[in-house]
Amino acid sequence: MNIRIEHNGHEMNDQFEEQIQIKVGKLENHYNGIVDAIVFLHKERESREVEIKLNVKDETLFVKESSDSFLNALEDSVKSMQIRLKKYKERSQKNN
Repeated sequence: MNIRIEHNGHEMNDQFEEQIQIKVGKLENHYNGIVDAIVFLHKERESREVEIKLNVKDETLFVKESSDSFLNALEDSVKSMQIRLKKYKERSQKNN
């Protein structure tokens, strides 16, 4: 899976970028039909937001979570995406 990371101009270190690659990459364990992923990082005044957009067969799945740190927001958004993937997988199996 190709994972692209976009941010709104703030500095991002290599260690955090690696964490994103690892955590988002593990989403393939829940559904192997993921085409690609885009991770958006937004730094707001009081919070940090992470959005994950997954392109899967015939659909785009999207989650957005915010927290006091990018790492916490990343973990929350990955958990939310795991739930979305599970529902998508069940729905697509039901339709086949």
